[in-house]
Amino acid sequence: MKKSLIALAVLATTGAAFAQSTVTLYGRIDTSIGANKLNGVSTTQVFSGNLTTSRYGFRGTEDLGGGLKANFVLENGFNSDDGTLGSANTAFNRQSWVGLSGGFGALKLGKTDSVFKDIYDMGVVNNLFDSEFTPVKIAYAGVSNFSSRPNNQVRYETPNLSGFSAGLTYALDENVAPATANSEITAFNLRYRAGKLDVGAGFQDEKNATATLDREFTVLSAGYDFGVVRVSGQIHNAKQRSGLKDSDYAIGVAMPLGAFTVSAGYASSTTKNNGVKTADGEAFAFGATYALSKRTSLYGAYLDGDVKNPSTGATTTDRKLYSVGVVHNF
Repeated sequence: MKKSLIALAVLATTGAAFAQSTVTLYGRIDTSIGANKLNGVSTTQVFSGNLTTSRYGFRGTEDLGGGLKANFVLENGFNSDDGTLGSANTAFNRQSWVGLSGGFGALKLGKTDSVFKDIYDMGVVNNLFDSEFTPVKIAYAGVSNFSSRPNNQVRYETPNLSGFSAGLTYALDENVAPATANSEITAFNLRYRAGKLDVGAGFQDEKNATATLDREFTVLSAGYDFGVVRVSGQIHNAKQRSGLKDSDYAIGVAMPLGAFTVSAGYASSTTKNNGVKTADGEAFAFGATYALSKRTSLYGAYLDGDVKNPSTGATTTDRKLYSVGVVHNF
């Protein structure tokens, strides 16, 4: 009897060693107060997510042995100013995926970032911290934004090979209605990271139930950390089968000064419709964060930009945004 109990205890201990798993609850809460002025109408308000999206989530991993791991992420955005869920109003509107990783790279199935978004974000990471204040939010005004987290997606990431890596995402054709819905999205990227240099290129093709709304996006991004200052920039192009085409660029800097980090950014865009220029967008922003601890920061920022019709000189969009707030990570 004693031997049987000892054998069971050893078996249980061995099993635990071969099936180690961890689950972590994490999140961010970002709330600020300020004003948003759009086309002459100003609203003073409490904002959620001006510097970073308020969110909560669960991430987990299980060691399957031999370098193979099972991974998952469930993440939901929410509005910290009133406690409501994000715009999608679903349980996990930001991420919902499960996958495997190992020497072959990583495979993810479900709702996750497209690999195009990886490169796009890298190009604005030091441009007002890739936030609601980032100038591209106003300046890039022609073709609609790319789909950053498509549903029904398969994502593959290669391992790092002497600094080089690549990625591929494919969102299956499962949603063809309403007419504006993306029904099939394919993206790929190529990236090189070495020391303080980070550079990459990305492409995304979005098929639509209405063929004239098919869109293609191309981006070339780069970043470099000089120590005293970090810079990032991107060249971005978007086109729609109807004949709409954007040519955009953005550049940003971030400078650490003790507990402070100050940042400034600029973005510009030109839109053409079947070869005729229809819009010019331009915006700039500046702001700063102050770290109270590793988890909590104060911030303040200002964004100013507009979009004009070059043929008439009329301003079609004019926006100014400023706020001061606090971010806590847990």
